[in-house]
Amino acid sequence: MTEIGIVDTRNIIKLIQEKYAFDFSDFALTSLKRRLEYILQLRNLKHPDLLISRLKDNPVFFEQFLEDIIIPSTEMFRDPSLWRLLRDNIIPQLYKETSKFKIWLPGCVSGDELFSLCIVLRELELLEKVQIYVTCLSKKNIENIKTGILKSSKLEVSEENYQRINGKGKFLDYYKEVNGTAFRDSQLIANVIFEEQKIELENPPTGVKLILYRNKMVYFNPTLQIKILKTLHSSLITGGYLVIGIKEFLANLYNVNDFMLINSLESIYKKK
Repeated sequence: MTEIGIVDTRNIIKLIQEKYAFDFSDFALTSLKRRLEYILQLRNLKHPDLLISRLKDNPVFFEQFLEDIIIPSTEMFRDPSLWRLLRDNIIPQLYKETSKFKIWLPGCVSGDELFSLCIVLRELELLEKVQIYVTCLSKKNIENIKTGILKSSKLEVSEENYQRINGKGKFLDYYKEVNGTAFRDSQLIANVIFEEQKIELENPPTGVKLILYRNKMVYFNPTLQIKILKTLHSSLITGGYLVIGIKEFLANLYNVNDFMLINSLESIYKKK
């Protein structure tokens, strides 16, 4: 794999910020460097200067870059215990409080979490009673999610996870195979509102009762983490839930008086 130095990494950050108004300066530098090296290999670019040149001269390539730079989720129903908790406790409680509510999935990449959520809501007979907002870094992410394609490498583990959440039906009920490619049921996301949104999550939806923002803040430095947490906090109603990654913690990042830790094993917080 072609290595990329700190100077080249900073030059790429500067170029993207000046030309496209996307700010990657608050990414964890080591993590960003690894992703840039991955892109060099993926796009068969032998030197960082070639990446800089492509970014400078090709806006279409930049859209592809945005898709490549964010790490996608690895499977559907990742951490099955969380999905059982959402299905059996949190989502029914939210519906009990009001018959219509909003759920927001910021920074969505592969759609695995979105389709998992929609399956849970369908099995609760709540899919038409919840407004889901999905924000993505690029149009290409949105287009890819809407195709419903489930990579074959994720199929087996996703089905096992579905069995572990004790789903009501069969995982096969939610996808079909065409010429060896698995397509998830696109009707599951027919009423989802998709929007482009930069990393900082500017202009978030308001009045949200549940936010799923898992395994993303680990790639940001504390400055960006705090900025994003303020946005998530403002988007939630009082009593709304924020779910982050099991290796992510709000302690020392955000005012602990603004959130109450509900479940430490699943990293679930509630807005006070």
